[in-house]
Amino acid sequence: MGNQLLNIIGITGSPATGKKSIGKIVADNLKYKFLDLNKIALESGGVLSDDGEDLEVDPDLLRKQVLRKIKGGKVVLVGHLLPFILSEGEIEFVAVLRCSPKELNARYSKRGYSEKKIKDNISSEILDICFTEALNSFGPAIIAEFDTTERQPNDVAEDIALVWRGNMKRSLGKINWISQMSKEDLIEKYLD
Repeated sequence: MGNQLLNIIGITGSPATGKKSIGKIVADNLKYKFLDLNKIALESGGVLSDDGEDLEVDPDLLRKQVLRKIKGGKVVLVGHLLPFILSEGEIEFVAVLRCSPKELNARYSKRGYSEKKIKDNISSEILDICFTEALNSFGPAIIAEFDTTERQPNDVAEDIALVWRGNMKRSLGKINWISQMSKEDLIEKYLD
């Protein structure tokens, strides 16, 4: 694939970090097409199971559908599954959205997530799972992290475009939620 897929911007991160809202703004501002991996999976029949809490997808089928839809470039592709669908050399830039566990807890509660789903997703954010998966799939050269905790989607979208264009320094590996939490909160609320 390589250079054939230039002008593909990926946005990944834990649920409720702002992927869709920020991704739509980035796409609109750049005049790119917006694609949501979850929506593609649902529309293509790539969902293997849906227990109401989580979707299990067929990554091979989803990859085929995505490659078809992004052909020609100028696409903003969003979803936490991004590192499992594309790899290094197939995407130009990846923004990893991050959000504080306390804020995510509030967002998940507002969405009506179960206690288990809240704990699982917050644990993943604390342990940098989405960031690590992106790093492993795409390498450090094309990734940047963006903290969405107390920021408006328009501001984050603007920063993504600035970093992508090389007009703003990339932040990589600087977000560390563990250092901002008490040991008791970590163990009692999220990591037991």
